[in-house]
Amino acid sequence: MENTSSSSSSSDSLMKSSPSTDLTLSLSHTTSPSIASSSSSPEKKASNSDSSKTNSRKRTLKNKQDQDLLGVSTTLKLYEDPWKIKKILNQSDLGSLSRLLLANDLVEKYVLPVLGVEEASKTETIKGTKIRIWDSDTGSNHELVFKRWNSSKSYVFIENWTKEFVKRRELKKGDEIGFYWDSYNCKFNFSVLKRAPMLLPAANSNS
Repeated sequence: MENTSSSSSSSDSLMKSSPSTDLTLSLSHTTSPSIASSSSSPEKKASNSDSSKTNSRKRTLKNKQDQDLLGVSTTLKLYEDPWKIKKILNQSDLGSLSRLLLANDLVEKYVLPVLGVEEASKTETIKGTKIRIWDSDTGSNHELVFKRWNSSKSYVFIENWTKEFVKRRELKKGDEIGFYWDSYNCKFNFSVLKRAPMLLPAANSNS
């Protein structure tokens, strides 16, 4: 009997001193919350990044649709040259005919549409239509007659062209001039965009 009691006591002592197998297995399969969070963090970041890009694209699309609807744009653009009508002067533009000839395609695109139906129709008459012009270089107002010649079917500025522009601005062959329509003031703006290069005197062949 003593041996049985001793054996039982030893067995109980062994069970108390040995760590629980169940506890060990449980701990080995338990993952630290911080580790789990860390391991899933890249996936969450990628998901958040994709979501942010999608939302950004949606906002961009909506802004573009709103701008198209309103007829405005906030998109940054390079500088746009306002001088739609340009011409390098020929000798015939400076002579006794007192007229400036403009290319038909430029007139049909940038002049006739802004004149309106009534004034545009006057360009086909003998008298033509009067056009107000602002010299943006000198800050002065002028008036020319604009019409289409029946003979050549060319569009020209006439009457005061020689006096108020050729002589006053000392225009020369090769000078580049420009016009554009000022819709706010209902007149054309004028400027000498570039002067013809100065010709150097010919070298003396005897020297």
